Amino acid sequence: MMYVINELKKKGNVDEKEKAEIIQDVNNRVGGDINDLVNAYNLENELSLRKKHLVSCLNLANNEVPSKIFSAIRKAISNTNEVENLKARREALDARVETFYNETESLRTELNKRFTAINKLEQALEYMKSYEKIDALSRQMKQCSDDELMVLLYGDLKEMSKVYNKGHRATYIKEYLHYWHNVLKDKITNHYEDVLKQIKWPFVTGSENATPPKEALVKFKNLTRYLFLIQEPEDQTAKPVSEEVTPESNPCLPVKILLRPLKKRFLFHFTGTRQTARIDRPEWFLTQTLTWIKDHQAFVSAHVQPIAEKLDLNNVRAVDEFNAGLIALAAERLYTVLALYHTQVAKGEIVDVDAAFAHAVDETLGFNRELTILIGREENSVLSVLTKAETFVRWLSVEKKYALAKMDETLGNDQWGEPVAAGVGAASGAVLWVPRAADWFVSLLKTIEDRYAALPQPGHRLQFLELQLELIEEWRVRLMQLMNAAVETLTPESFLAARGAQALPAVVNAAHYTRSVLLQRAHSLHYLQLHYYRRQFLHFTHQHHEEDSTSSSSSDDEDSEEQEEIKPKPEGQMEDAMSLNEVEQRAKKMAINAISRRNSHITDPSQIDIVSMFAIYHP
Repeated sequence: MMYVINELKKKGNVDEKEKAEIIQDVNNRVGGDINDLVNAYNLENELSLRKKHLVSCLNLANNEVPSKIFSAIRKAISNTNEVENLKARREALDARVETFYNETESLRTELNKRFTAINKLEQALEYMKSYEKIDALSRQMKQCSDDELMVLLYGDLKEMSKVYNKGHRATYIKEYLHYWHNVLKDKITNHYEDVLKQIKWPFVTGSENATPPKEALVKFKNLTRYLFLIQEPEDQTAKPVSEEVTPESNPCLPVKILLRPLKKRFLFHFTGTRQTARIDRPEWFLTQTLTWIKDHQAFVSAHVQPIAEKLDLNNVRAVDEFNAGLIALAAERLYTVLALYHTQVAKGEIVDVDAAFAHAVDETLGFNRELTILIGREENSVLSVLTKAETFVRWLSVEKKYALAKMDETLGNDQWGEPVAAGVGAASGAVLWVPRAADWFVSLLKTIEDRYAALPQPGHRLQFLELQLELIEEWRVRLMQLMNAAVETLTPESFLAARGAQALPAVVNAAHYTRSVLLQRAHSLHYLQLHYYRRQFLHFTHQHHEEDSTSSSSSDDEDSEEQEEIKPKPEGQMEDAMSLNEVEQRAKKMAINAISRRNSHITDPSQIDIVSMFAIYHP
């Protein structure tokens, strides 16, 4: 062990950790018995052998080093010589190339000129061949008598128009494309109309269940496919003639042809001087439009739309386009009828123009409800006619006129305070009952709500809500007048009569019943949505006013503080710009949350003045 320690001391570059490991290893191998030194002798012999082996290896390596160094130096000298030789050859080649370039410069210049000329000639030849190809394709179509082959050739012509889409050639092929489109459309349309006659199109009520002849139906499907394949170019699509009615999207060619006979019948019956075209009977053309949609949309869905799907025409919705075409006819005729009502006031051809206008509005709203059920989605093209500025203003005025007239008539009747037949406490003599006039008034408010609830724009619905609030105020004023009149005529003797003091309780019950109904309706989703729309409108109006306003005086500051107190605070941070759909969705969500909170927290709604929600809309 001391020998090992001494050897480690001689090697000063061994750290303490390595020393400790070596000592521990030696102790383990020698053992702790001082009388048994066999392990120590074995370790000494092993180390001696390893030392001799290392020494022999070092001697062998020292003998080989000079020969390896000499070989490496010799290879380096050889490689250097090769590099110099390659460098010299490269310089010689550079010189030869430079000389060659100088000698052939004129020849290369001339060749480049000739190659450029050849390329131009080839391009011109290809250009002329493309014209020849277009003409050959046109001649082939002219000589062809098979519809299917002509449609295929027309498809090739359309593909060429996509390739040749610039310059005079694009104009040239476009003219050919339009020409052959018109030729094919006229030709196939004639065959299409013949097939439509065979399947007895358009159908009459009840005939849609009759199966068309199989042969005629096969021809119909083939011709429909041809019409889809020769769809009109984008720059040839028809533009709307009238901008008064919102134009529908341009329908596909098969749907256009299917609509033609129906349009002819519509114009024949519902325009001009015929009896069926009376402007005071809009229900005639509205009912006929619904009938045509009901009779034909199943056939279009079964025999036209699948063909478009097979051709991967994902933008074609044949049923919707067909229905939209018929609805557009009804909307345009309705717009004309309503416009004629404005001129009839001066002409005097209609005795009661306002009554005719109100009748047209009722029929239009009924048409919209039935149409929504029939086609399974909302279609606002007809309602948009009612919301045109002049028509909508007249609608509001007519609603108010008839509501006030009916209110005066109802309260002027001696039986206005009699209890209605239905309901608890309806019997005469009960402490609480529903007067006939109050029942009529709340029914009037509900009827008005049902009429304008279908309008797509929140702004229009808010204007009708303003009308409802005006009617509520008129109702309050009239009840106050009746109450004052009843109080003035009240005497002690009137209490002794059986029904002498009936007017005053009737007024009180009418007011109580009206208030109770308004409290119930204040929780409805409809009015909570309108409340949210109103808050949005006030928020954006105030925000826009702040952006446009400049610094003002102290009095203006006080006014702005008052406006700040009146401005409704939205829940959370509102975005500066929101689409109508986003407002609609947020209004529904907030209204439903408001209903849930009130149902869970309010135990006695009568203790809270929910009518204040209505008061926010009052001017």
